Amino acid sequence: MRKHIDSAYKILSKVYQDGTYSNMAFLGERVSDMSTRLVYGTLEENVKIDYILSQLIEKKPQKSVLTLLKIGTYALLNLSDVPKFAIVSECVEVAKSNGKGGASGFINAVLKKVADGKYSLPKESDENYLSVTYSKPQWFCDKLEKQYGKEVARNILSAKSTTLEHIRINSRMATESDVEFLLKKNKTDFKKSDVGGYIVKANDAVRHMFDKGLVTFQSPSSILAVKALGVTDGAQILDICSAPGGKAVYMSELCTHGKVVACDLYPHRVALIQKYKNRMHTPNVKAVQADACLLNEEWKDAFDFVLCDAPCSCLGTFKKHPDVFLNKDESCISELAATQKQILENAAKYLKVGGAMMYSTCTLFEEENENVVHDFLEKNVDFVLEHISGLEKIDGGKYLDNKGMIQILPHDEYDGFFIAKIRRVK
Repeated sequence: MRKHIDSAYKILSKVYQDGTYSNMAFLGERVSDMSTRLVYGTLEENVKIDYILSQLIEKKPQKSVLTLLKIGTYALLNLSDVPKFAIVSECVEVAKSNGKGGASGFINAVLKKVADGKYSLPKESDENYLSVTYSKPQWFCDKLEKQYGKEVARNILSAKSTTLEHIRINSRMATESDVEFLLKKNKTDFKKSDVGGYIVKANDAVRHMFDKGLVTFQSPSSILAVKALGVTDGAQILDICSAPGGKAVYMSELCTHGKVVACDLYPHRVALIQKYKNRMHTPNVKAVQADACLLNEEWKDAFDFVLCDAPCSCLGTFKKHPDVFLNKDESCISELAATQKQILENAAKYLKVGGAMMYSTCTLFEEENENVVHDFLEKNVDFVLEHISGLEKIDGGKYLDNKGMIQILPHDEYDGFFIAKIRRVK
């Protein structure tokens, strides 16, 4: 158990102390399934763990010590097959081996209190019940209830995290038969998804297919946004705010005789698009550095299709990225909405008459979604909202249709995702 805790401690130190994204914190690390569970479990239950520890600690300790306490608390609450005394003891030993021996007595005392259940949890009538029970920030729970109502809010909050991945086949390089043969050959369990990909556990065989460009990791929600745009072969397409390039590359596969311009703000993000298209053997994607908030006169009326996947709060991705709530509060939503409105205004100017644009985000709140689209349509009478088809395979209770604007709720392999298709009519 000690090596699993130690590995989780090293990864979570990057997240809690350095602000590294959890998926990036794993880079270069070979970790066990147990260590992965400790990392993602601790992040997923961060709010609940903080609530428990706040009852047992008078003065907040150093971040490094707090990180170990969080791992230990998660393990004590969830690893019923491991003796509690062993969890406490191993956390103490990990503290000593990482130069925190001076805090070993403190860690031992606090975790023993957790093990003995010397804390309380909110009652259902308490204001913070949802926040602590589902381990999400209070402001997030309040906003969900206000916008969606109690029942839908609870369904969203109860969406379980998963370490399974969704892969999409690169139609230029492989067929379904090819991929299924390789998955079966390597004894990899898989399930066909609603959008034609596969839900798998990412093992060496899957990573090898990824490296070869046979498949790519892409969420079903992201794939659905591209499908709903309905690009046609030979079209000129712009993917604004494109990095890392998954949607641009997919559109290029659907439009083999067309051209996709994929842009992003910073050179390192443009490099991500270039790397993605090279791995996927995609000749008809051009990676370009451009600021989506600034109007590009050369692109006016130049594109048949525009994908505007705007920068957002990413709050719909909490199942895969439980650290999305760290260092983030409600104020970020209004700040992002102003940027989104500017980007959408510019993106629309690049459409030809008759062209279609998809506005999308991976978040859940109307300030970044419906309100942005409503504001745009009120100011731009030459554009109309268009019905989105192709949602038949998704359980009707898992998405909401607001006059043609679609909010996919977090469930199964889906992230929370918003899409609205806009057509330029004159």
